[in-house]
Amino acid sequence: MFDSDKPDAYEKVYLGLVERLAGADLAGAAASLGLERTGGDCLAPLLGREYLVGPQGVRAADGGKALFTHRIVLAWYLLHAGSGEPSGRFVPYRELPGGADFARTLHTLTDQRLAQGFAGRLEQLKDAAARLGGVELEAPSAHDGAWRFMALPKMPLELRFYDADEEFPAEAKVLYDLTAPNFLDLECLAVLGQILVMELEWAARRA
Repeated sequence: MFDSDKPDAYEKVYLGLVERLAGADLAGAAASLGLERTGGDCLAPLLGREYLVGPQGVRAADGGKALFTHRIVLAWYLLHAGSGEPSGRFVPYRELPGGADFARTLHTLTDQRLAQGFAGRLEQLKDAAARLGGVELEAPSAHDGAWRFMALPKMPLELRFYDADEEFPAEAKVLYDLTAPNFLDLECLAVLGQILVMELEWAARRA
């Protein structure tokens, strides 16, 4: 999965993907993924923010900065051009085919980070989730939260959060639709979970 301490290496990865985008059937990919087209670009929403993906690469539609994590995931998403519809069944990353190898590291970078960062801050998490377009689901108790996010078209994620109490520390679980590997490879799926965490943290700081 992407290491933020090595941005130069991943910029090279991104530039390689841009070369592939230049020769890709983006019109066909947009049709398969249900994306709008604007000029020669595809308009792809990623957790509430829109990006333009085209032969020249990936850029934020609002003109702001697009992190290399977001650019690589979006470029790969268009190049892979998956098909089908979400199953509606959500599982931890480790239960995706081949996911066990990354699962422990990803748990630290997503689930534990969310649990520690939002422990005792359920209302702030609720507000952040709403800012990202998260649909609130039924939670086990008033002290817990659950949301479904359309991270990318046809690629929902779920977050279940259990706040700390007198007996147990806070716990968070990021869950993937079983069809997620149809649209992204395992490394990009891991990074998509990290992007959700980062976006929630940023949204909470903007509140």
